[in-house]
Amino acid sequence: MNGKAQVSIEFLIVVVLLVSLLLFSLSIYGEKRQGLTLSQENHEAKTIADKLAENINGIVVVGNGAETTIRLKQIEGFAPSIAGNAARVSWRNNFVDSALLTNNVTVNNLALGKELKIENINGEIVIDFA
Repeated sequence: MNGKAQVSIEFLIVVVLLVSLLLFSLSIYGEKRQGLTLSQENHEAKTIADKLAENINGIVVVGNGAETTIRLKQIEGFAPSIAGNAARVSWRNNFVDSALLTNNVTVNNLALGKELKIENINGEIVIDFA
């Protein structure tokens, strides 16, 4: 009988070690997945900020009377804004900026998923719904 008891204890030790290894692997996987999600969100936000800044800068360069319309991709929880000389997209506790050529920007309305009109009125860039 002692032989059987010894085998059972060894078996339990091996099972406990395997379960511990599995739990450790799952925690590492979860951590990496969270990092990947944050990286994907950062990329999406940067893409939106760059598109907004690119259109604003294009209107600045063309000059007075220039205008364009754009539609920014709508992503739940992301909020675009203008902060000084930057087009900013915020989400959760993060944000990304994209540089603007001017800080003379008036935002009447700025939302993702809506058609936006960007126009240059005597050097002032005005953003509103189209």
